[in-house]
Amino acid sequence: MPNHIATVASAKIPSQGSDPMKTSTSIATLATRYRMIPVLIALALIWGYFAWANPLFLSPRNLSNLSLQIVVTGVVALGLMFVLVIGEIDLSVAATGAVSAAVTAGLAVNSGYDTTVAVLIGLFVGGAIGAIQGTVVTFFRAPAFIVTLGTSLVLQGILLDMLPAGSNLISLVGQPFGKIANIYLPASLSALLLAAVVITLAIFSWQSYAAKRQNSLPASFASGIAVPVLSVTVVGIIVLTVFNSYRGVPLLVASLLGLLGLFAYITTQTRFGLHLYAIGANAEAARRAGISVKSMRIAAFTLTGLFAALGGIIASGRVLGVSPDSANTTLLLEAIAAAVIGGVSLFGGRGSVWAALTGALVMGSVSNGMLLVNASTQTRLEVQGAILTLAVILDAFLSRKGNASR
Repeated sequence: MPNHIATVASAKIPSQGSDPMKTSTSIATLATRYRMIPVLIALALIWGYFAWANPLFLSPRNLSNLSLQIVVTGVVALGLMFVLVIGEIDLSVAATGAVSAAVTAGLAVNSGYDTTVAVLIGLFVGGAIGAIQGTVVTFFRAPAFIVTLGTSLVLQGILLDMLPAGSNLISLVGQPFGKIANIYLPASLSALLLAAVVITLAIFSWQSYAAKRQNSLPASFASGIAVPVLSVTVVGIIVLTVFNSYRGVPLLVASLLGLLGLFAYITTQTRFGLHLYAIGANAEAARRAGISVKSMRIAAFTLTGLFAALGGIIASGRVLGVSPDSANTTLLLEAIAAAVIGGVSLFGGRGSVWAALTGALVMGSVSNGMLLVNASTQTRLEVQGAILTLAVILDAFLSRKGNASR
């Protein structure tokens, strides 16, 4: 990779690429390298409170249900991360997911297509919607906020046209992807997957450590290899023990973790990921460094549409149908909240794919816990709205501190 591109691109990668020496204060450090710590502390406090209020909160059955509840939000939040990192937003993800799910369900149920083919076509539709929006935003320089909001309304109308008149429902009862939420991995397979993850992490950590040593850069075996590998091993064993105490690791949860691991690698170890962060940090500087800003913007919107479609298809499988409620904006708000709470900046240039998981866990834990303590609907909405507002305020505050320290 050309040195000038790497310099521009790595300037704003938060946790993986930022140099702590660039931060002059502890607050600025929180805004970059340790952005995940406040989220994990908040999650621990939330879990502690609900465990105190209702011991069933930490039961294996409830934790398994909680993990399934956050899959859709996590997938959509992962997709939103790509546009948020480049400083844009997509308000059509819920409608994109609903239309993609309607296409998939219509092909599988009404037209007799093979389920795999139907799902692939549904994903293509979501990616195409994202690509079209990215093209409009890029070449017409239209505000993404308005373009995606208008597209959302159009897609909601298309969804109503696609649904059967009268019932307004495509039932997925008995369909293969209607059963996917009830598939759990055997304990032996889960253990093999965890071992594969630990070995892969150890290999990549060693390669990074060796590269730093070769280039005479500061490198620590303890913090670079031993601590990450040991942490993942311990946390993985605890998670497997909890899941196996109930019915095993849900296939959807394992798939979400696999996607997060894959895109964590892509966004931190490949040129594509570096270019995304570079554009979010300073689009003009990225352009001058030779990065194709236009194509990267379209690619980001395409990925967001693709993940929105995946989230919509999974959601339809969980509720066994596609209806007008599939385009409910609650999913959009929860996904944006999850990404922001997890640490993805609304101002671009900061955030990691793991934000989708931690943010979704925070939102899901609050929702799940308040149901267990019989909180009213209005109280749940008030608390969730307050959490999102506080997260945005914290994001703005940390962003100012982070910019001031440069």
